[in-house]
Amino acid sequence: MFSVFLGIVLVIVGLLVYEQKRDRGLPPGPARLPLIGNLHQAPNEVPWRQYAQWTKQYGPIFRLQYGLNTVIMLGNHEAAHDLLDKRSSIYSSRPRLVMADECTTKGMHVLLMKYGQQWRTHQKMQASCLNIRVSQSYQPLQDLESKQLVYELLSTNDFKSRYHRYTSSLMFALAYGRRCPHGDEPEIQGADQVNANFLYAGRVGTWAVDALPVLNRLPKFLAPWKRQADRFYNLESRLHTENMQNGLATPSWNMTKQISSMKEAQIMRLLEVAYDIGIIYEAGIDTTNIALEVFTLAAVLNPDFVQTAQRQLDEVVGPDRLPSFADKPSLPYIDAVVKEVLRWRPVSAGGIPHAVTQDDEYLGYRIPKGATVIGNHWSIHLDENIFPEPMRFRPERWLENPNLPLHAFGFGRRVCTGQHVSTNSMFIIIARLLWAFEFHRATDDKGQLLPIDDMAFTSGFNSRPQPFKMCFVPRADKVKAIVAKEWQGANKDVDAIMEDVRARQTGAK
Repeated sequence: MFSVFLGIVLVIVGLLVYEQKRDRGLPPGPARLPLIGNLHQAPNEVPWRQYAQWTKQYGPIFRLQYGLNTVIMLGNHEAAHDLLDKRSSIYSSRPRLVMADECTTKGMHVLLMKYGQQWRTHQKMQASCLNIRVSQSYQPLQDLESKQLVYELLSTNDFKSRYHRYTSSLMFALAYGRRCPHGDEPEIQGADQVNANFLYAGRVGTWAVDALPVLNRLPKFLAPWKRQADRFYNLESRLHTENMQNGLATPSWNMTKQISSMKEAQIMRLLEVAYDIGIIYEAGIDTTNIALEVFTLAAVLNPDFVQTAQRQLDEVVGPDRLPSFADKPSLPYIDAVVKEVLRWRPVSAGGIPHAVTQDDEYLGYRIPKGATVIGNHWSIHLDENIFPEPMRFRPERWLENPNLPLHAFGFGRRVCTGQHVSTNSMFIIIARLLWAFEFHRATDDKGQLLPIDDMAFTSGFNSRPQPFKMCFVPRADKVKAIVAKEWQGANKDVDAIMEDVRARQTGAK
């Protein structure tokens, strides 16, 4: 009995000595407990706000210890830029996520891939359809989908479902060559389920196997997470494969045909190619959709910027037509609104984890190889030293200083490749909504304004506003007729539109 007790004591002492050595030279941070570190302090709801508070307390770089995992949090632009941008060559990998990466997507999700040749190959394939030049060619499809969106909002205030239909139909048509005009098509429902499964599989603190990867060696009958992951994988792989086959069978250009024809795809399993295309589709649904919800929240609560934007639209566009992409150079305030939406309430508020691939040092602190490093978008974009009155929605700041930093799409070599498609969608939709509508608070049966909390957001990999109600009110009597005319007269032949897209790409080379 004594020998067992002595053995336990020696193990504990050994672990404490190891932890003391491990923590030497690390940045400051909240006091940790032996073995579990800061797990008992890990915030469950909107954790980025707690991290912002710790940034104020401990400085722009601080340390958390979640079990065996050392997490380095970066809380301002300077620290994030210095490490994740300037030293991107060693900060471009990803931490190990056993459940989401190895079990659920079998290593085929490009967002979670470790930095290396495999990631570079898949990133190159996706970027062939998403780089800044090619992204401009998608404007004819964005023009059509946004006209339908504005037309739909003439008769409904259900903006969430209509924004979702827009992003789903746009990305499905680009990826597979077919529109989704209703918003409840099986393809959309399938993508929504896959997104929900992925977010669930990637939740921090949910899966013991993420904290103790050795558990993944257990046989499936002793590993319930493996059975859950198999169900997720079977759905996702089937959906991606079917969509890819249908995309190849369409008569006109789409991303499936372009990516499948690349030399890299010829030496790759078809399922890997299908995943690359499917991930573009699924990722493009949620992010822009959430950003449009944030815009609507800001517009309802901040009528001053709405009026300023509408004055510019009236001067440049006039009352007799919808704004177009050709108006963009003359609408700098709309572009500023887009940037302010992305700053004010960033979609990926907590940032996306990076992993450092070699020992590093910053501000005198040691950053150990293998540590998880996260740029906290929330605190970076609400840094009052860069953004005075950071909680105020104020697009003018981007006109006063066009060089303000914006990190809504990530950092360094892992920056989101779909950012150009997203910002183009945001520009044309926001311009057309501001041209067409006033944004009114909804009222109850007694005529009292329903409350809206601009800090009420969901927790998760992406964070969206909690449900709120509002009303779209046409700015003038003839708005309905103009919007209806433009929508009814729009070319809805998706094959013709996609051929136009291909011609634009060819002409721009």
